Amino acid sequence: MAINLYSRKFTVFLADVSTDLNEIRSELTEVLFNANITLSDDIKSADCSIHILGESDIYSPNGKGYNTSAGEHFRKAKTLCNNDFKMFVWNPKGNISSDNSYINNIRRDIVENSFYSDKPSPIIFVEDIRYIMNVKQKGISKHEPSDIFFLYNELDNDTANSIYNMLRDFVSVQKLGINMSSGVDYNTYINEQLSDSKIGVVYYDYAGDWAVPFARQIWKDSGGNSSKTPITVIGNTDHAKTEDLSVLKDFMECNIDDKLRIPLDIKVFLDKKMQS
Repeated sequence: MAINLYSRKFTVFLADVSTDLNEIRSELTEVLFNANITLSDDIKSADCSIHILGESDIYSPNGKGYNTSAGEHFRKAKTLCNNDFKMFVWNPKGNISSDNSYINNIRRDIVENSFYSDKPSPIIFVEDIRYIMNVKQKGISKHEPSDIFFLYNELDNDTANSIYNMLRDFVSVQKLGINMSSGVDYNTYINEQLSDSKIGVVYYDYAGDWAVPFARQIWKDSGGNSSKTPITVIGNTDHAKTEDLSVLKDFMECNIDDKLRIPLDIKVFLDKKMQS
């Protein structure tokens, strides 16, 4: 069963960036879209803003980026910060702080309701934003017997639900959408649901940097090779890469396939394990 950890919808204003950050901004936009977070073109209509720091100084009056739209957006957001508006400053290339003193100035000048992050992964950065912006709902549903326990990161919610809907037409499935920053302890529920399922499936599309260590941990926690419930990891070819799964190959079946074929891959894995 998918767990809705958050009750509040919020809107993000994604500020302009210097040219060296266009690719990173596009990647972050895609992650925000995939996380079902609404983007606004008007900072005054948004609940929060995101500002990506690069090589140009958008902070000091003499900086190269001060008079750009990125600099204007940064200063405007600072004036809006209050209990109803939050400002997120992201330095994805954290190591540039030693070469750019303005980064250190910005970090020292973080005001109330503004937040600085130098986590390199846009997925983890967005998870942190959702954790701060949303009201958490505690509680996990009781586990139930099933053929398949289907786990995924909530950032892959759209494609995961599509696969789940195809699976449940011919097998019983329990699904769990996980948010890394929720503060909820999933361990007990996952172990109980795995023990009550014939197989476990960890699916991912964007969230490869989450899926691999997560799958390895639940495999270990559920008994490793001695577990009665085998686990497979399956990635969507849209964004998953074969090399992501190389560290799991020795002890867990893994596969990368087209989204439309993944339900069949899971069914084949289930049938094979039922016959062994």
